Amino acid sequence: MGFKYFLPFGIVLGLLALQPAGAADRWAALEACELSAAGGRLSVQARCGTFEVPENPAHPEGRQIELAYAVLPARSRAEPDPVFFLAGGPGQSAREAAALMRHALREVNRDRDLIFLDQRGAGASNPLDCDFEQVSDWLEMDFEAINEVLRECHDQQWDADVRFYTTTDAARDLDDLRARYGFDRINLIGGSYGTRLAQVYLRNYPDQVRSVVLDGVVPTRLRLGSEHALMLDESLDQLFDACLDDEACRRAFPGLHTAFERLVDHYRDNTQPIVIVEPRSGDKLELDFDLDLLASGLRFLAYSPQTQMMIPKLIHEAATTGDPSRLASQALIVTEQVDQSISVGLNFAVGCAEDWPSWPRDLDAEHTLMGNTMLEFYDHVCAWWPAGEAPEDFHQPFDPGAPVLILSGENDPVTPAHYGDEAAEQYANSLHLVGRGLGHITLGQPCFNRIVSQFITRAGFDDLDTECLDQLDRGPFFLNLLGPAP
Repeated sequence: MGFKYFLPFGIVLGLLALQPAGAADRWAALEACELSAAGGRLSVQARCGTFEVPENPAHPEGRQIELAYAVLPARSRAEPDPVFFLAGGPGQSAREAAALMRHALREVNRDRDLIFLDQRGAGASNPLDCDFEQVSDWLEMDFEAINEVLRECHDQQWDADVRFYTTTDAARDLDDLRARYGFDRINLIGGSYGTRLAQVYLRNYPDQVRSVVLDGVVPTRLRLGSEHALMLDESLDQLFDACLDDEACRRAFPGLHTAFERLVDHYRDNTQPIVIVEPRSGDKLELDFDLDLLASGLRFLAYSPQTQMMIPKLIHEAATTGDPSRLASQALIVTEQVDQSISVGLNFAVGCAEDWPSWPRDLDAEHTLMGNTMLEFYDHVCAWWPAGEAPEDFHQPFDPGAPVLILSGENDPVTPAHYGDEAAEQYANSLHLVGRGLGHITLGQPCFNRIVSQFITRAGFDDLDTECLDQLDRGPFFLNLLGPAP
């Protein structure tokens, strides 16, 4: 083919881009690109590149996979320690978050390059995507249908050995990119599952880490998914109590706890056919509304503080009219957004290797809204999934001493604030901050953006100004269809 005798000019540029930086602009050889988020409503100009790594790290000369990354260069002279943003999921694209993070990390980006590496199996890095024609399968928790589609994707669509798409593999790729550009130390910002990746990197490459931000932290010992049901109930109880303490919400939706219990009792034993409008196509969609759909719908709505504020209205309406259609419609909108942003195969490549083998099966989740559906779901998939292996100490605590800033939302339904307390006990050089009224992930809030910027500049907590946290509070509840109360 002639490849070993010469290299095309474009490849030469790509290789030059991966050399340890000595030039004034280490990113000049990367291609200019535009990255978008929020359905194209937000975009950012960046520099984009790719590099190859062995799919199986034990066979470096074997099959190679291409990983994609993007850079937002510092606006002024860059400090020598860039910031790597690590996306959640597992399965979200870090590059797709660049447009959002440009605003959230604007102050950080003044003096430091922001780097967004799509984790292997996500985004544009050999993604383990799977097209679910019926997104409602996720709402209805139709395990058989989801499992069938996943098997088809694995057997016929993906060109990947999914055993090598674990968090440990992703951390190795991250360090590969760091080393290719000659960075001695880096800063890490992880959100949700990205906090697991950040901690795995910190464990495996402690000398390369200058500072760490964990937003919505996954504790080291946690098996992802195992406590979702317990944490959702905890979050809903907090929300109902907040409505009770709010005069307008209490007056609009009296007896909210009782109304919710009535819905749960009814749909535990009954199924109700409903028809809603599918948000993408505009087609009518027939659903069987039962306890699984109620649970998954409320779970997705509980992630964001904005959609949380709709929940009392939706529960009250469903309980008093007997029609849960609006609740299902709102939940489907959120579910579609999640479906479009996640490479679902990576979720199971990670979960079946790192969490399912030691899932705590003695947890009492039967009495919760979700029950044991997460365990049942993983049992379906992981029974046949060709899983990789996690290191023996994967879930054991450690502390290399790097400064760790831990951020939590007070009303987070999946990584609650007491997970942050747990992480703060593990890391001696840490500070845990809680955003009052916030849900899952706090970085979109300007107060936390400023705090993160200060922390990364200092790589420590001295003179950190956190007074803005006192101004945070829960947003207004939706009292009617016109929107939140003024």
